[in-house]
Amino acid sequence: MTSNPDPSPADEPSASSPGQTSAVPHGRARTLLVVAGVVVCAQALGLLVIAALELRSVEADRVGLGVSTAGFLGAFGALLLVAVVRILAGQTWPRGFLVFSQLLCLVLSFNFRGDAAWITPTMAVGALVALGCLVSPPVTQALGGHDPV
Repeated sequence: MTSNPDPSPADEPSASSPGQTSAVPHGRARTLLVVAGVVVCAQALGLLVIAALELRSVEADRVGLGVSTAGFLGAFGALLLVAVVRILAGQTWPRGFLVFSQLLCLVLSFNFRGDAAWITPTMAVGALVALGCLVSPPVTQALGGHDPV
């Protein structure tokens, strides 16, 4: 018959700041977030590989460009991985960043039209799949923290 007057942090909802909701999505929303997460992780790993290849191919006459490009691509890839981990944990702040990154990927995919034929459709389809999952009604409801109308 002992009562615990001090609830543990696990018993209380986390209200550290807006966008830091900690309720892990479940059901269809979780499935859609996992699909988007797999696509974004593949993109992030691709960016990290490209960054490493860019660093490896830096020549003496373009050190600044090579290092800054590799740094940007590496940081962007790492941010995408962090965002996927955080959104799967139930936080809402990464959603906007992930939606923006997929819109950017969709636009950039058309820059590769003249290169290998598989690059544009691969980038565009991946971005469309991730966008569709991120803005779907179950995900919006799960991450929105509000009751349906």
